[in-house]
Amino acid sequence: MVSKSRTELLPILAILAGAAIGASSGLYIKGLAFSSLAMSALRMAVPFFVVLPQTARHGLLLGKPGMRGRLFLTSALNAGRMYLFILAYKLTGMGNAVVLLYLWPVFALLIDSLMAKKKLSATKLGVLFLATGGVVVMNLHRSFSLSGPDLLGSACMIVSAFVYAGTTVIYKQALSVMGEADVIYFQNGVGGIIFLAFLIAEIPGVPFAQLGIGIFYGFTVGFIGFSLFFYGMKRLSLFQYSALSYSEIPFGVFLGIAFRGETMTLNQAAGIILIIAASLLAQRLRTVKESRL
Repeated sequence: MVSKSRTELLPILAILAGAAIGASSGLYIKGLAFSSLAMSALRMAVPFFVVLPQTARHGLLLGKPGMRGRLFLTSALNAGRMYLFILAYKLTGMGNAVVLLYLWPVFALLIDSLMAKKKLSATKLGVLFLATGGVVVMNLHRSFSLSGPDLLGSACMIVSAFVYAGTTVIYKQALSVMGEADVIYFQNGVGGIIFLAFLIAEIPGVPFAQLGIGIFYGFTVGFIGFSLFFYGMKRLSLFQYSALSYSEIPFGVFLGIAFRGETMTLNQAAGIILIIAASLLAQRLRTVKESRL
């Protein structure tokens, strides 16, 4: 029998592992020769086809009764979101992209509060602002240019972050009645099918090795990474998931140091400390709340 402490720890470890995998996305997007449309196909079609047989066995290809409309709408929105996400990384610098991407947890908690008609406590808002502040501090040394491609890339990432926040709220609801693999199916279904034609058209002009790396990207980030994310999301509150997901930022910095020869600046170190502190505070809030039940 799995102990209670281990059961409580597994979702946290799953989110941290998912964040570490998700942090590698920028390396693939910047390093592969595919267009944004083809990259979107690699990211979405691979996990979609991996989970398709399992979702078919569960009889959920059309979704859970009562949720079908929301699931297909969310899948369509996520297709647009993924394209904007990849396009943003191609158009603007890593600093702009990362900072704007991690507006989504704030958006998600605000959307969740509006849908549930409940107020966010001052403590939770404080933790979120602490984490957001860590993201900003980590990128103070970068150029936050908002002209030309940077402006368009920044706008794409803001919209992507907002859409991701909304879809995360829906996926959190779906996970209460569906398995993680089935939610991955709907997360990637519409985009995986729509973008696949663009990938097929580009394959003849791209080295085979790059195609293999792209498929690996879709499998690791799209399937493994989000299986871990959804495992944690299913078992933690949206607030905890949002706060812990900020750990993707320091993971991204460490990957940049390891694979791109980047160096650690003082403000990056300070930002990492703020982000980790926010994640620990989020878990502490959960522990205190449960001890009072």
